[in-house]
Amino acid sequence: MKVFVTQEYMQSSIARIKQLEAELDHIRKEKNNAFEGDTNSWHDNFAYESLTREEKLAEDKLFKAVRELDNYRVFADTIPANPKIVGMYCWVKVLEENLANLKQQEKTIGLVPLGGEDYKNKIYSYNAPIVFPLMGAKVGDVRTVKIPIGTFKLTVLDIQKMR
Repeated sequence: MKVFVTQEYMQSSIARIKQLEAELDHIRKEKNNAFEGDTNSWHDNFAYESLTREEKLAEDKLFKAVRELDNYRVFADTIPANPKIVGMYCWVKVLEENLANLKQQEKTIGLVPLGGEDYKNKIYSYNAPIVFPLMGAKVGDVRTVKIPIGTFKLTVLDIQKMR
């Protein structure tokens, strides 16, 4: 599955991979030192075994990060949103109805690629659980969203380009 991210998010992910590679290299050097300095005492053997476990965990983290990076695609904010369909870089005005208590409220939320979120200003990444079902919707469409805090019915009232 392709994941759309900002350029900054991509760069920080690449930097994280480099950091994980450096950590793994350090662990391997320490492990080699523990092996070469092994005096057959339980203490030296414990250090080697502990570093072997750390090495495996670091390898797993690195493998996962690289696999995730392979799925990232930079989504440039210069691509305009289609004002008739919910997509990236648009504001969506919805009528949110909580199906548990039937309370309704209007909300306006922004949709951006992963890494461009600004929760204070109600701007969410397109793959957020409350937002993802809205992708591709048109004015008047109704979507039901199930999230841990409850089930909501969202009716799309308006779609605007982000400026």
